[in-house]
Amino acid sequence: MNTIIISALSGIILMFSGFYIKNSRALTFISALMFIAIIIGGVFELNGCKMLDGRFPNMIGESLYGVSFIIGLAALAVFYLLINKDQFGKVGNHVGEYFALIFFSFTGVAVLGQFNNLVLMFLGIELMSIPMYIIAGTNKESLKSTEASVKYFLMGAFSTGILLLGITFLYGATGTFLVDNIDKFDQNFEMIYYLGWIFIIFSFCFKVGAAPFHMWTPDVYAGTPTVFTSYMSTIVKGGSFLGFILVMQHFPANAEYSGYLRVLLGAIIVLTLVLGNFGAVTQKSVKKMMAYSSIAQAGFMLFVLFQVNSVSKEALFFYTIVYSVANFIIFYTIQQTKAEKYEDLIGLGKANPFLAAATSVALISLAGIPLTGGFIAKFMALSIGGANAENLVIIVIALVMAVLSMYYYFKVIIHMYFKEGHSNIKTQDGLTTALLVVGVIVLILMGIFPGILPSFLATPMW
Repeated sequence: MNTIIISALSGIILMFSGFYIKNSRALTFISALMFIAIIIGGVFELNGCKMLDGRFPNMIGESLYGVSFIIGLAALAVFYLLINKDQFGKVGNHVGEYFALIFFSFTGVAVLGQFNNLVLMFLGIELMSIPMYIIAGTNKESLKSTEASVKYFLMGAFSTGILLLGITFLYGATGTFLVDNIDKFDQNFEMIYYLGWIFIIFSFCFKVGAAPFHMWTPDVYAGTPTVFTSYMSTIVKGGSFLGFILVMQHFPANAEYSGYLRVLLGAIIVLTLVLGNFGAVTQKSVKKMMAYSSIAQAGFMLFVLFQVNSVSKEALFFYTIVYSVANFIIFYTIQQTKAEKYEDLIGLGKANPFLAAATSVALISLAGIPLTGGFIAKFMALSIGGANAENLVIIVIALVMAVLSMYYYFKVIIHMYFKEGHSNIKTQDGLTTALLVVGVIVLILMGIFPGILPSFLATPMW
């Protein structure tokens, strides 16, 4: 509950701060401090110091894993805010409101980490999504931004309907909204019960950008101001996966229906990997390539749902961190170069070799090359899928798609270093340089010492 309350209060404070503080950098640093407060609140919660302890047990559960995951996302948010500290003011004049929306969205993420009731899960998803519909349209001078906002809202409303239908069916079959009890159902309503699960899975697939519910992703990512695309593709996606795995751990352990679930997940994963990777290969826009890359990465992250246990939870946590850090660096580069096409990155290797090197490490990590966190993240996810021999074909397809992804990730590196041209990109300030160094170190350290994350947390998260 600590993280939920502090997130909501932070949103209210930032909303009113915008009336009095007009300096976007000052608002950015205040927001970073608020996220640090969320981290501290989460640490207190892990150690048993909780606000409203024991209240609302039918709504809020005790998920140490969920709280740990939220702490990780809050730490990523601090990194995101500081590396983009000069970008928020370029979107428009309502910087305070932008940060308020980010915190309200993060409140939804915090709810998704601790829900104990399907109704609260629904509220968490909507609380996370609705501010994003607004943020997508914050560039008032861009028709693409308006289009992204409307499209995101309409598709989001569609997925909300599917989710509500799924929750209704589960309630009809079980007579309860409590997630701890939804694995027991009336056998007379078996079909409705499993149909409810299918609708919930489909709805979460929309939120994480998995096929065939991924259609909104390229246009929304491309139309949304880049600084917010960076947040949308990382922390919001991570929060959605957190809610996804926490609800899927209550799927009934029935051998027959677990088999059906495996087939359904397998089909979604294959579709997501194929459509994401082939979509990225054909793009000329760097931002749209990153949108399809996000879809492809979601395909790998979905492997953790084959078996929901402590190992898969740790794999999802690990994957979210390395994927988010890499995306922050790449989207920062896209903003600095104002890159619409690959050609806009030509000459970056000479003009700003440090930024080009950091971007290269991030791209290599996303491609899953050894000695980077991206390789370990993919290895952990595929290991979970590989525990069942029947998933062998899916694993092989995933490996082929991982090889294919190198084409569009290395295409960026080739344009930065090996194409003839000139770039006027200036070097970044000291703080941004330090953050880029930290990002690169995190990606490499997590690739060389994969046990560093659980050792660092050193807590019985699950």
